[in-house]
Amino acid sequence: MKNLNSLFKTLLVVIIMMTPMVFHAKNHDVKKMAKRIDKVYISATPDILENKGNVITVTISAEFPPRYFHKKAVMNITPVLVYENGETELPSMNFIGEKVSGDGVVVDKRDGGYYSYTVSIPYNDEMYNSLLIVEPLVYKFKETVYPNHQSIRDKGEFATANTFLIAEGVINTAQNIDKSALKKAYVKPDVEPQVVSDNGSIFFTVNSDILNWATPLNQNEKNKKAVDDLTSHIVKGWNIQNIEINGWASPEGPLSYNKDLSGQRAKMTEKYLRNKLASLSAKKNSHVSYKNANDIKFVTKGNGADWDGLMKAIENSNIKDKQTILNTLKKQSPEQRVAQLNKYIKQYPEFEKSILPSLRKTVVKINTIEPKMTDEQITKVCTQNPKSLTCDQMMYAATLVKDLNNKEKIYITAIETYPNHAEPYCNAGAVAIEKGNIKHAKQLTNQAIEIDDLLAEAYNNLGVIAIFENDYKSAEDMFKKARKLGHNTNYNEGVVHINKGDYNKAAKLMSKENANCDYNIALAQTLDKKYTIAEETVKCLEENGKTLYLQAVIASRTNDVEKTLKHLAKAIKKDSKIKNIAKHDMEFAYMQDNPEFVALVE
Repeated sequence: MKNLNSLFKTLLVVIIMMTPMVFHAKNHDVKKMAKRIDKVYISATPDILENKGNVITVTISAEFPPRYFHKKAVMNITPVLVYENGETELPSMNFIGEKVSGDGVVVDKRDGGYYSYTVSIPYNDEMYNSLLIVEPLVYKFKETVYPNHQSIRDKGEFATANTFLIAEGVINTAQNIDKSALKKAYVKPDVEPQVVSDNGSIFFTVNSDILNWATPLNQNEKNKKAVDDLTSHIVKGWNIQNIEINGWASPEGPLSYNKDLSGQRAKMTEKYLRNKLASLSAKKNSHVSYKNANDIKFVTKGNGADWDGLMKAIENSNIKDKQTILNTLKKQSPEQRVAQLNKYIKQYPEFEKSILPSLRKTVVKINTIEPKMTDEQITKVCTQNPKSLTCDQMMYAATLVKDLNNKEKIYITAIETYPNHAEPYCNAGAVAIEKGNIKHAKQLTNQAIEIDDLLAEAYNNLGVIAIFENDYKSAEDMFKKARKLGHNTNYNEGVVHINKGDYNKAAKLMSKENANCDYNIALAQTLDKKYTIAEETVKCLEENGKTLYLQAVIASRTNDVEKTLKHLAKAIKKDSKIKNIAKHDMEFAYMQDNPEFVALVE
């Protein structure tokens, strides 16, 4: 019997050893079986229980000697896991004599026999310091084989044999996961140069390709500002990707004429812009780098009559019969439509007044490339005027900061400035996880998902949060969602598999993401009994209390007493709390009588 590591266990063992056999049976043969119970070998494998996947699994064995088991006897074996604040009864097994009719394993009277069965129970933390005991109950069969201890006791006629201590527990090394190593996901900001487009329209008079800035539409404040803003980014020194010019004509004229007219309007607009850019570049201290405007790529096109624009304009107008007009024009051929349109122009003054002038135009789109700010520039702006940055720039600024509090401040500012962007909420939540503020992290991450329910990084972080809350089922669900949305969750799912007891799969998943120099990988390898590999993995880790303690566990499992004591001593020196942990850890049960071990943990 292993030495016990608590006062509770010591007292319980004393009680077990002092418990006399109790007889509530009249039958002599049953009493005789109870008295000879020491001839029956009842054992458990393993004899030190282990929590694997939050389940304790144990095989109970019973070996009966020849000429022991009476042909009309029944023996019930019900293992009970006893701990400080309670007990858990495991499933029962009935052994029956050859003349018993009922459920049970028949034991031959002449030859005896060996029998075993495996049972599993859910683990809870109260079971950490516990004993697995068996109290065989024997009775003479009459009419019924009773299913469990209680029903036998209720019957009243039985013999109670000695109570056996068959196992101790529980090894709980699988719970030593390093949760700080879980992979928190940050949404990566996009601060690469972006194409920024400025749009504006220039309007022409009927049948003309001459730029006339005095026309009402060109004088309209909104239109005027759009044209003025066409070069707003160019004067800042931004590079021009290209300039797109699309010319249009109102549809009342001949098709070929409108095609030529729209093309001429586009060319006149291009000429105007080339002169404009040349003028800007000639100015003193100009940031415009295009001294030769001919180097700029223009995409100039005449599109002919703007029929789509006409249809939309009619639809948005107040013309009384607009639906009839639209239906008629849609059904006709191009030539018929022109003729019909001219009839409508004469009939409805709104055409010439408000519809057709808006179609005589060129649409200009200037595509410039936003220059990338340097890290120094972003850092400076973030300090002085953070709200002038884009959301991505603010998040990028946060990546330049190591201090978690300052990083968090930047994300919070981004949230305040861009409340409808999910990414800052997600990243602020990741920082909160790293700071250990799990409740706040959960709140922020859920807000991110409310804005964008397809944000993979947020689901990953909810999985991490769930592990901190010891909700591994929810964690697994979240990681699956994140993976489905394109985020790599191998490492985090590996941690889940440690908790599930699938140590081989856990190590494989985590190794896909990390170099093998990782504590959780070493833990999974140890639990998987790959001790040589685990020892190599843990060697490259920083020496701290956690890693040294794992080395001690590996050494203990390989029966290397010298290494066990060496690693434990160093672990306790790094972290004094480890002394009490080691004292009660069943990983070191066989060392309870070792003076050096006792000296270390007392």
